[in-house]
Amino acid sequence: MTQQVFAWLDERLDLSGLRAFVADKTVPKHRHSVWYYMGGITLFLVGVQVATGILLLLYYRPSAGEAYESVQFIVSQVQFGWLIRNLHSWSANLLILMAFVHLFSTFFLRAYRKPRELVWIFGCLIFLCLMGEAFMGYLLPWGQMSYWGAQVIINLFAAIPFVGPDLALLIRGDYVVGDATLNRFFSFHVIALPLVLLGLVAAHILALHDV
Repeated sequence: MTQQVFAWLDERLDLSGLRAFVADKTVPKHRHSVWYYMGGITLFLVGVQVATGILLLLYYRPSAGEAYESVQFIVSQVQFGWLIRNLHSWSANLLILMAFVHLFSTFFLRAYRKPRELVWIFGCLIFLCLMGEAFMGYLLPWGQMSYWGAQVIINLFAAIPFVGPDLALLIRGDYVVGDATLNRFFSFHVIALPLVLLGLVAAHILALHDV
């Protein structure tokens, strides 16, 4: 029965070709340098963020009146909720650190040179995407620190000449940080940016494989 299912899937997905590719794939010697493992650690932390984020979504409520209370409920009432929330928070900080180290180790090792330009470009875009994820996720607990942090950073956009005030208004969704801002940040943090990040990571790995 298992062989029949595999044969049916193999005919449509070419699983044999994928298995042959994995079996024949060679990994270059890294001369025991720790810098070459930063990308894998960063990818692992992205997986931790996705897993813990999905669990937090089961109880989080993205509204100005309920966001803070829902986070407190997760921490105090949900079984192991405090652990999931702290794992999401701590691994987010560690993710940005590892991405930063990975980016600059690549720069200092000059691994961005031909023919790896696309790997470098996709990596820089991934880093910017992660910064956006971190910024928008910081507001979601809706505490004093996150509220005023978002207020300050959005006001930095308002300082851009000509387009600044309109850009800040677009980001906030209102004239003050409020329910509209929280909903926008939640949508980008949970749906829009993760989809962009997934595509960039796939492109980054494909570009790395080809060279």
